[in-house]
Amino acid sequence: MNLRYTLLLLSALYVVGCGNTDDTDTVVVDELTGQVLEAATTEYDMHRLLEDADITGGQWITTAQVQAFLQQKGSYLATYKDPAWSNKTAAALIVERSKAYTINPLYMLARIQTESSLITSGTSANLSKATGCGCPDSGGCTISYAGFGNQIECSAKKMRGYLIDLDAGRATVSGWKPGVTKSTSDPCSVRPVNKATAALYTYTPWVGAYAIQCGRTDIGGSSLVSVKYHQFKSEYAWGTGSTVTCYSGTVEANVAVGACVQSSSDAIWRQCQADGTFTAGTTTKPTNCTASWPYCSSATLGRSVPTRTCVQSSSDLQWHQCGAEGQWQSAPNAPSTGSGPVGTCYATYAL
Repeated sequence: MNLRYTLLLLSALYVVGCGNTDDTDTVVVDELTGQVLEAATTEYDMHRLLEDADITGGQWITTAQVQAFLQQKGSYLATYKDPAWSNKTAAALIVERSKAYTINPLYMLARIQTESSLITSGTSANLSKATGCGCPDSGGCTISYAGFGNQIECSAKKMRGYLIDLDAGRATVSGWKPGVTKSTSDPCSVRPVNKATAALYTYTPWVGAYAIQCGRTDIGGSSLVSVKYHQFKSEYAWGTGSTVTCYSGTVEANVAVGACVQSSSDAIWRQCQADGTFTAGTTTKPTNCTASWPYCSSATLGRSVPTRTCVQSSSDLQWHQCGAEGQWQSAPNAPSTGSGPVGTCYATYAL
């Protein structure tokens, strides 16, 4: 069903984009998502909608911050708990599932608002398709992705998958890549400047109403994600993260204060402190970790293995690497390069 229509309102709203509507008494509803397209004071370069760090940064953002932001916006999500995800709050799911794939929780808030308006909505409408993940333009949504927690997981995982391809110098699944010109569904001829923009068009192949050069005025598109990201970034004191870090040989990188690492040498949990050192450690994971690198459970090996371990799975014969939050990430180049998306393989196990 075509969702585009206009409604007369008492207060005047208008849409700005590649051409303003002359009737300031109408509201334009996104033909794809059914969300009202609001006025925006800033338009963005369709070739550079966000920076790479806008998608992958914000790893210091806490559940408490997101909870406070949802309350500030009067969101239905401020009181929502997902029974399918152990009754975790919406804020906890946004932060935890985003960070599990090193995706910025602030970007996720912008994605939710773009697809479902749930950040500012006081109702549960569109909860099952909060991020639009698994809901193609042709209509209908994949049932396995229905539900708030599933939507956050799906969205973060897909963005990480796009970035894995781009980090490896490949185009994304739909052919987007920095420096390569490709047509969007508007249609507009776009040449992404960076990986963030290429990933955004892979997720939503529309420029939409908020770009300088081109775009449909009746579709929000990827330009709306940029609008909402910058709007939400300015509306709350998210901070910039601690400048203090701790170097972890297990992760083979610096980790932020509050992050917890299960050591590859003795399986002991240690947490990064504000003075740049790790705690002495415990056998159980601390309860206040801002991020974590636990062992990953491997059905192929029949045991758990440390972060960065690369394993060829017996189920699909594909290579995977143990990453943050105990999540396995695709590592197709592990057998040839000895590394994957989270660094050098700690150990390598082929079938």
